[in-house]
Amino acid sequence: MPRGKRTVYAGFCTDCNARTYTIRILKRNKADFRELSKFCKDCRKKTGVKLKEEKHSS
Repeated sequence: MPRGKRTVYAGFCTDCNARTYTIRILKRNKADFRELSKFCKDCRKKTGVKLKEEKHSS
């Protein structure tokens, strides 16, 4: 039995706004991923990530 619903978040590059990251986490744990940085293939460097919630159904 699940203890909480997981939400899908998409991570976008802060420089070129390309999608670089996807993660499924609980909403209450989103604060742990604020200072996330990933390698962006378009910028060819390591940049910060902005998390946006994805909506799959209405």
